[in-house]
Amino acid sequence: MNKFLSVLKGAAAVVLHFAHGGLLAVGLMVSAFVVLRVAEAGLTPRMLPSLPEFSLLGAVSTPAADGADEVQPVSASTATTLSSLQKNVADHVSRRHRVAKVAVEQYVTDIYAAANRYKIDPLLMVALISVESAFNPTAESAWGAQGLTQVIPKYHPEKLAQFGPEATLLDPTTSIFVGAQVLREYIRATGSVEGGLQRYVGSIEDPDQIYSNKVMAEYRRLAAVFGPRTQTASVAF
Repeated sequence: MNKFLSVLKGAAAVVLHFAHGGLLAVGLMVSAFVVLRVAEAGLTPRMLPSLPEFSLLGAVSTPAADGADEVQPVSASTATTLSSLQKNVADHVSRRHRVAKVAVEQYVTDIYAAANRYKIDPLLMVALISVESAFNPTAESAWGAQGLTQVIPKYHPEKLAQFGPEATLLDPTTSIFVGAQVLREYIRATGSVEGGLQRYVGSIEDPDQIYSNKVMAEYRRLAAVFGPRTQTASVAF
């Protein structure tokens, strides 16, 4: 009887030994799995309390931080829906200057937004850009004028600074808004659209007003195709 009890105790000890070893192995496997997931996520020990909760089925649920603002990026091409008129303008510019339509559509969106802000006819801005750069956003003149609207940055640092310390006129949106602001300022200073255009190009003393005539001729062609003006440049006074 004593021999039987001794054998039974020995068997129980072996079972407990292997059971303990099995639990230890499972624990090590779970620990290794968690460490690997932490390493893949690039988390630090201080961030461990916010680790996602893993289910046995592989689904992941991440608790949202209280009060955290979720930033939703907006694509430039979908930020604003163009009207049928604006789409027609973009199509006309794209075909005439051989510029990708998707790019021109964003330029036209910015042109109408800038024209609305500075109370300028958007078709006047389209005409000015057509003459200045033919809608080439990387155009640069020998005098340092840059971008779609060919503004010289060193003469308008305060306007450029509104778009941040790293702003550049080679950015189409920045160029359009700065150019519209400069044109409005010059129109108000000279008292006429033609005078503002001449000052814009730096030829205020030109008696023939060659530049303003060129821009206005382009403007009239656009106005004839796309109907009556929705705004007038004179609003800028």
